Amino acid sequence: VYEPAIVVAATVGFLNRKWDVDHTVTRLLLAPPPERVGAVDWDQAEPLPIDVDDLEDQPTPVDDDVFFAPAPETANSARELKRVATDARDWLYHHTRITLKVHRALGVVKRPGDREREFRLRIRQAARERRDADIDKLQAKYKKRLDKLEAKLEKLRRELAQDEAEYEARKREALLTTGETVLSFFLGRRRRITTIATKQRLAAKAKMEIEETRQEIEDVKQEMADLEAELKEAVDEIRRRWDDALDDIEEVELKPRKSDVSVDLVALAWRPVWYIEYADNGITRTATIPAHADISPSSTLD
Repeated sequence: VYEPAIVVAATVGFLNRKWDVDHTVTRLLLAPPPERVGAVDWDQAEPLPIDVDDLEDQPTPVDDDVFFAPAPETANSARELKRVATDARDWLYHHTRITLKVHRALGVVKRPGDREREFRLRIRQAARERRDADIDKLQAKYKKRLDKLEAKLEKLRRELAQDEAEYEARKREALLTTGETVLSFFLGRRRRITTIATKQRLAAKAKMEIEETRQEIEDVKQEMADLEAELKEAVDEIRRRWDDALDDIEEVELKPRKSDVSVDLVALAWRPVWYIEYADNGITRTATIPAHADISPSSTLD
């Protein structure tokens, strides 16, 4: 049996500049005839897994057992089919969507036709680039601070060398003065005790300055060590953040603009249907099975 149906061929375009998407979907639908003019139940429409060029414009030669149902009154004129086309366009606009996988933070999109593996590889590559850029920026910031501390450390080391040299000179001078004083005492000469005290005080001061400079050097070294530890912790945090972000993928649904929905064909068609009578415990029953589907009556009844 050939039953009447509505065939619609359409193209639906999807354009999204934000995600750089320019994609077209083709639809070939087989729907039941409208119960009233223009009122097709598109929710019952069946997508056909063929190309529009595979449709036949003439019936296949058949024997006398084939029956063609009459054309429906609601879709047997150009005016009525035009109404169907308008209705189909509206339905396709509201019910045709494509879904993208998007990683917003990295700006990576899985467009229609992209392979999942390639999409994941692009995410990893983008994450590595962002991670390295963040680390480079952070290291440059810390390098300035570490360079200042390094310069300060070198200055303190020079000061320490000068302090040590001065201390050694003061120490020798104090020893020399003490020796001269003792010798003068035995030779009957008198020198002021204050000279000895002054030399010793200067030597003690030089030694104190050495200790202070050494302490400053240790303080700067500790500050550099703390800063390097802080940098390492911050770098590790950046690595963890981008590793954790690899799975921050969401699905974004795109809908078309109405102007991008084009109905290329609306036609009245006859679809082949198997009309079957069979016995069920002595009772004759009937069934209809789409003959254009890739099935056989026996397998369906089983």
